[in-house]
Formats: sequence, C-alpha cells, structure tokens
Amino acid sequence: MTVHLPPEPGRYPTAPPWARPPEPDPAPVAPPVDPTGHKHGQLLVRFPGEVHAAGRPEAPSWRPVVYWTFFLSALGIISALRRSGQARGYGRKRSPYWIAYGVTVLGGAAVWAALTFTVVVPAYHAYQEDRITTVLQDTLAVDSRITREVGEFTAVACLGESDRNTEGLRTYLCTFELPTGKSTGMYVAADARGNWQEPE
Repeated sequence: MTVHLPPEPGRYPTAPPWARPPEPDPAPVAPPVDPTGHKHGQLLVRFPGEVHAAGRPEAPSWRPVVYWTFFLSALGIISALRRSGQARGYGRKRSPYWIAYGVTVLGGAAVWAALTFTVVVPAYHAYQEDRITTVLQDTLAVDSRITREVGEFTAVACLGESDRNTEGLRTYLCTFELPTGKSTGMYVAADARGNWQEPE
C-alpha cells in the first residue's frame, strides 16, 4: 500500500502521483579546447596584447635621453629616470630609455675623446706656442746681444721653424726691422720660458 503525504502548505502537485519524477538537470559541459591554444572569448588577433595596450597613452620619446646624455654625459640619467617612470605609469616598456642612455654614454665618450685628442689638445698646444713666441720676441727686443749682432732695430717677429726637441728647445726664424726700412733675420733656439741661444 502506497502512502501519499499531503502537499506542503502553499504548494500544489502538478503531476499525478503515479507520474515519473522529473529528471535532474544535466551537469554543465566543459567548453571545447582549441588545439591552436586560443582561449574562447579572447580577441581573435595575432597579438592580443598589442590590442589591449592600444588604449594606453603613448610612451615618451627616448630621443631626448640621447641628446641630454651626449652633451651632458652622466647627467642624462635624470632624463632617463624621468621618462622611464612615465612609461611605467603608462604601462609601457622602460628598457628603450636605458638602452639609449647606455649606448649614448659609450658612443659619446668615444666621440669626445676623439675630439679632445684631434682638436682640443692641438689647439691648446698652438695657444701655448703663441704665448711662448710672444715672450721670446719681448726678450729679444731688450737683449743687448741682438743689438750687437744685427744693430739697432725697431721691431722683431719670430716664426717657429721646427718642433721642440727632447731638450725642450725649438728653432725660430726671427726677422728684425731696421731703421733704414730694411730687415734682417737670424735663427735662434728657445725653450718654453723664452730663454734663447744661437742654434748649434
């Protein structure tokens, strides 16, 4: 004998007692796996990361890092720090700024070293020799030995004829303007202080 319980308050049966109970809901089915590795629901593009980054602000340019580093050497790190920080805030890569800084430091050092040895050092030596020549001319103008050698003169101009030797002496050709309007010359060897002697 089958005993049927009365329905709960507020609920009424919708099927006769002899009907089959409803089947339970089926279990959820797992989504299919794509053999290519793409996950369903993602953007179907080759580089989805680039698409996600498209809405971010553009990263600051790395070129100012090159300019500041080339002309101010190590102080260019300030520009690299500031711009890499901005790039990080925008979700962009920071490596381009440090690569630009490192490459420019090395390249700038080579360029400035080449300029120093090919332009600055020769220019400094030429300036020093001009000063030595002026000192030599002033020394000859008041030296009595020159007066005995060439007589009275009104002006003197010297021109270097050779490089300095191991003893620090350089040969000069000095031209003396005479009161008669003529000129005469003689070779002298002088050191860096303007002390002179007749070359041997």
